[in-house]
Amino acid sequence: MPEVFPRWAAEEIVRANWGYHATWKSSGFILEINEKERRMDVQFYERLPEGRYIVTLDVPMEMHLDSLKTGEAYLFEMKVFKAQLTKNLTDYLKERYQVAMDEIYRFELASFESLAE
Repeated sequence: MPEVFPRWAAEEIVRANWGYHATWKSSGFILEINEKERRMDVQFYERLPEGRYIVTLDVPMEMHLDSLKTGEAYLFEMKVFKAQLTKNLTDYLKERYQVAMDEIYRFELASFESLAE
C-alpha cells in the first residue's frame, strides 16, 4: 500500500502564509491551460532564479485566456510569492523523502507578450 502524505503536512502547505517575493520576467511556452482553475503550466527556456524550468502560473480573473496558445513562445512577467515551511515539516520532508526544502513558491501571471513573428 502506498504511503499517505500526512494530513498535518498537507494542511500546513495549503495554509501557507504567502508573502510577495519578487517579479520575474522570462521567455518560454505554454504546456497546458486549465481555464476552469485559471492556471497554466509554462516551460521556460532559461532556469528561473529558484531553480525550475517548469512552473504553474495562477491567472488573475481580469486576464483573458482566449488569446493564449499552447506551444507558442511568450515573454512572461510573473509575481512570485514565497512561504516558509515550519521546522517540523522541513525535517519530515528531509527524513522521509530526502527533500531539502524550507520554503515553497507560488507564481501569478502579471503580463505576457507573444514572441511569434
